[in-house]
Amino acid sequence: MRISGKQLFWMILTMQLGMTLLLTINPAIQTAKQDAWLSTACATGIGIFIAFVCSRLSLLYPGQTLIDFCRSLFGRYIGYLIIFLYFLLWYSVLAIILRQYSEFIAATILPKTPILVPILGMLLVAIYVTFLGIEAIARCCEILGPFTLLGIAIPLLLSLKNIHINNILPIYVDSGALTILKGALPTSTFLGDCILLLVVMGFVAKPKTGVKPAMFGVASAGLLTSFSTFLIVSIFGHRTASGQTYPYFNLVRYISYFDFFQNLDSFVIAIWIISVFTKVSLYFFVCTYGTAQVFGVQKWRRMMLFVAPVLVLLALIPRDFIDSSVFFPQKIAIPFLFPLQMFSLPLLMWGIAKWKHK
Repeated sequence: MRISGKQLFWMILTMQLGMTLLLTINPAIQTAKQDAWLSTACATGIGIFIAFVCSRLSLLYPGQTLIDFCRSLFGRYIGYLIIFLYFLLWYSVLAIILRQYSEFIAATILPKTPILVPILGMLLVAIYVTFLGIEAIARCCEILGPFTLLGIAIPLLLSLKNIHINNILPIYVDSGALTILKGALPTSTFLGDCILLLVVMGFVAKPKTGVKPAMFGVASAGLLTSFSTFLIVSIFGHRTASGQTYPYFNLVRYISYFDFFQNLDSFVIAIWIISVFTKVSLYFFVCTYGTAQVFGVQKWRRMMLFVAPVLVLLALIPRDFIDSSVFFPQKIAIPFLFPLQMFSLPLLMWGIAKWKHK
């Protein structure tokens, strides 16, 4: 199972773009108001830094995953503790992704469908492509990634004619640095998903060629999110946009040219489903392959029989949209998962690895 740097770029971009656009713009606007686009720009810088740290750390242990080099860095017991913390992150985030996807589908196109149906539908597709290995996921992203990028970028370009520049004024004065950084936390948490590089980089055929594509993938997703936030605030105003659950979705609905080129929301849903599929498949591969490594199971695909039922049960724990898309990000992901597993631990491991190699 080997992937190229180009495939890694499309994997990171496709994985992060859809859900970051859909779920992080509203919290940023609620916090930073008209300066939310500055918040998402700051989050882009944070995401690029995390991608840089994770990829440079993996370069010191070419061909190895987090489960391999974590034990050599910290010893057996502390190493297993850190691995356990990352499994908590990967399993819980994957379950929340499945639940958020099903809630969105139920709220937009299938309102009377039981929550379990879209969860099982997406998980079964992810199981199929994961069974073929990470190379199959990479090839899917290489084909679907450009369509995803165009499907996001074209509606943004079509929205340029509706800009009202007064809606983003004044810049910085009303918010200040602390408020802008606070508004950057939701987007930073989603872009922090690039810690999957701690596992995925172990499968890059030429590890040194994977650093720049990983960083460019995060940068592209973050900058598109920042540009989308700028358009949403400048078109709707921060007061209206902060009351919208999915402001990017409403931005696309707002597009109309000559009463003919309109109703693009169904097209955007299809693009977003591709992004969710990529994210679920990558997370599912990391959970399955990593669990097999921990328990010493050589035929790692057998662990799907354990991982898949656990994920379905975890995805059914949230009671509604509030639990999955409000409570989990604000009470668990931002205060705990982001500062510890996404930022501090990769930086600590990189520092220790550099010191040991010297």
